[in-house]
Parts: sequence; C-alpha cells; structure tokens
Amino acid sequence: MPLSRRLLQPLLSRALIHPRLRSLLQARHEWLRRMRRHPHQVEVWLRLNDPYSYLLIQVLPRFLEHFPVQLLIKIVPYQEPDHTYSHTLRDAWYLAQFHQLSFHDFQSPNEDACFIASQLLLAKHNLSTHDFLILAKQVLSCLWEHQPHKLSTLALRFPLLAATATHKKLAAAEQQLSDSGHSKTAQLYHQGEWYWGLDDLGELGQQLTDMGLNQLAHQFSINNDPIYQNNDYLINDWEQLATIRAQKYQLDYFFSFSDPLSYLCLPPVIALAEHYQLKLRLKPILLAPLDDDLSVLWYNPLNRLARLAKKYQLAFGPICLPTIEGLQACMTIFELAKAQGLEQQITLALLQGIWAEGKDMSYLPHLQQLLSQHHCPIPKLKKQLKLREWLPKIEQYTVEWSELEISELPSFYLQGERRITFCGAHRLWAIEMAIVDNMKLIGSV
Repeated sequence: MPLSRRLLQPLLSRALIHPRLRSLLQARHEWLRRMRRHPHQVEVWLRLNDPYSYLLIQVLPRFLEHFPVQLLIKIVPYQEPDHTYSHTLRDAWYLAQFHQLSFHDFQSPNEDACFIASQLLLAKHNLSTHDFLILAKQVLSCLWEHQPHKLSTLALRFPLLAATATHKKLAAAEQQLSDSGHSKTAQLYHQGEWYWGLDDLGELGQQLTDMGLNQLAHQFSINNDPIYQNNDYLINDWEQLATIRAQKYQLDYFFSFSDPLSYLCLPPVIALAEHYQLKLRLKPILLAPLDDDLSVLWYNPLNRLARLAKKYQLAFGPICLPTIEGLQACMTIFELAKAQGLEQQITLALLQGIWAEGKDMSYLPHLQQLLSQHHCPIPKLKKQLKLREWLPKIEQYTVEWSELEISELPSFYLQGERRITFCGAHRLWAIEMAIVDNMKLIGSV
C-alpha cells in the first residue's frame, strides 16, 4: 500500500466520524429545512414483498406517537425472490417474535397482488398520516396473510391509481433509491442520514430525541436489544445454564477481515459463546477487497458503524482498508495463530488494527508490532507470508458459507439439535432465542 494511502485513510476516516462534522452537516440540513419552512420529514422506502417493510409499517404508528414528523412513503417495484429469500423470511419471523409483531406466513406475496396494493397506496386519498398508516398496515396484512378477497374489498373502498401512473411512480422511486447508493428497502432517511428497518429505528428515535422532538415523557424503544455486557443474557439461572451447556452447541462465525461488522460483532459473540459454553469456530472467508479509497461517500455507512461501536463500547476509527496483500497477510496470521490456540485473540487484534487503529496489514512493521503486543511469536514471518498455506482451509470456509445461501456478514451457524443460520448485526439475541426454544423442546421430551 502506498505511504500516502496508509497515512491519509486513517486521518480521513477519523474526520468523517468526528462528532463536529456530523453536527455541522445536521445544522446545515436544519437551516435548509427552516428556510423552506418544511416540517421535519422522514422518507420511508418500502417494497411490498419485502418482509422487513411489512414489519416496519407495523411499528411506524408507535414511532409517530413520539415524534411529530411528516412521513414521505416511497414504494419501489416488486422484486423476484432470490436464493437468499428463505433466509430473509426466517429472519423476519425471528424479528417479529422479538418485537411482538405480526408475521405468520413464509410465502412471498405474488407480483399482481403487490401491484394492486401499490395502486391503492400510491393513490391520493386525502388521509391523515395516522389513517394512511392504518390503511397501509391493512394492505400489507392482506398481502402477507394471502387474503386476496380482503385486498379486493379495500380496492373497492379506495380508488386505485391508474396502472401507467403507478408504473412511473414505482420506477422513479426505485431510481431515486438506487441513486442514493442503496438497494435494500425498509430504509428511513432523515436529514442526510439513512437508517435500516427495525434494526436502526431506535437510532433514528434517539437522533430525533436529541433534537428535542420527542413529545412523550419516555424514550422511544421497540425492544430492549441486549448488548451482552454485565450478564445481559436471556438465561442466567444456573440450572438452566447447565442444561444448555450440556448440549455442547457449536457456533460457526463466518466473517471477513474487510467487513467492519465482523469486527464490531466479534467481542459480543465471544462473550455469548463463553456464557453458554458454545464451541465457537472462527471461519474467515474469501471476499474481494474494498477497492474504493475512503471518500465522503463513506460518511453515512461509517457513522452508522460508529453508532453501533459506541453501543458495544468498542473503539472505531481510524481505518485503513486492507488491500489484497493485507487480506492475505491476515489469513496467514490467522492460520498460524490457530495452530497456537490464539485465533480469537489474534483475529480480534487484526480486525481492531484495520477498523480502529488504522494499521496497514500489508506493512510488515505493523504486523510485527501487532504480534508482539499479543505475544504471538511467528518465526520468519516475511517468508510465511509468501507461502499461502492458508488457501485450502479458507477456500473450504468460503464454500461452507456459500452453501448457507445468505448474503450478509458476519454470519452465524448454530449447530445442535437444530441447525439455524443468522447473519448481520443485531442478531445475537436470535441465537439466544434459538437456544432457549431448543431447551424448551428438550424439557418437553
């Protein structure tokens, strides 16, 4: 990696997540809003066959009880389910259970029904925001509970937008979302920042509360998402813990050194595995490195990650994105550390070096310093980096991950009486729920 990139990336990343920059950008958005005499607005991006959009629409009425904001609903076209859709449905079911929301059917609504629903929701009905959300919840319930007759009844009660106009609005919304750099729906946008679904809705609520917009006496919250500190677990009873620990669960943690969430989720995963005595197996996979240099386009994702890091009480930034050579060095050191029984310690050190200390993993002095700090001697490191003996094992992990048919990292594969897969941030509670459900099955036998 060139010296200029090695020096500039950590400086730029630290500047992008500095609270002062965020305050300045928010002040600019607020000034423009006041100049235009607009109310506070939150754009909500929905796809009607996206289960996360269905869950989000159920929570928005509660959100509006706290915050007097104007919702701008954007609907994008139906998307044909891909090979990861079954995982998405299962993940949405766990989310619904956790948040006590409605989600029962594991089959996607069909395209024709989604288009009729789009015509209904995009037509102007002169409804208040509260009434529109009631209608939207009814419409999505008809779709996801596969009740075409109820949808037809709603279509008779409320006029539909013409098909041509509906196609134009759907296409325009999809183009606008794509231009923003996003492909996932269930997104919320407020004053230059993006928040995804139920996972980030609490963060948006906190931001609006900090602006003095919470009109209720209590904090907005849709759950008590645990952060796995100070025994913040579902099960702490010793007898129940003994039952769980006796099952000897295995938890595979698929991750990438070029993925920041892999760093942020690793410490709580290690703590969770220790609490329930799960056999944690770390499995780095081969992914293409992040080719783009850090730029202002990283502002939104980095700030979202910084908020999550603050929640987990982890350092985040300065950052030095790993090159191909840097990723290969990480794989080499991982396999050598694993032979010494130090894979957890060294993996965390490597990830922290990339995402919290701005170290260049292709730069030998940085690697030597990191290994020295963590008492992991590797003789002839420079020679070891050229051997690529790690490749067969890492390729095997990558094949295992691809067979899970999930699209996000980090990924968790829990093996016991039942085998269950999760992925992404904010899913450790789902692992706990699966363990608790399995314990109930054991108790009923």
